Amino acid sequence: MTPVRLSKDAANYVRQEADYLRRRNTAAARNFALAMKKARETLQNFPQSGNRMHGLGIAGSLTLVVGDYLLDYVYDGFRVDVILIRHGRMLTPAPEIELEEDQERAPADTKSSV
Repeated sequence: MTPVRLSKDAANYVRQEADYLRRRNTAAARNFALAMKKARETLQNFPQSGNRMHGLGIAGSLTLVVGDYLLDYVYDGFRVDVILIRHGRMLTPAPEIELEEDQERAPADTKSSV
């Protein structure tokens, strides 16, 4: 089985979501716990089962859809690192990209030759 590791952000999301659901709807909390268990088992047994369609747009990352939740992760051939867990209704966060010095100085009013 492939080891699965959660990032700090992913682990925090699981704790916060479980706490939120437990206080409001015990059935939803149970369903969430089962979805997370199923996700872990799926990634342990089939680490490349995610897709690129719903993901973060980071090279090499995959997204596993389990129920209402999306788990964004990378698989290096040995281990799965879950980067982010989110509800399907949440917006996909855009990765922070540092611009190179030349891109930062590009004139704003350049015209396209097309």
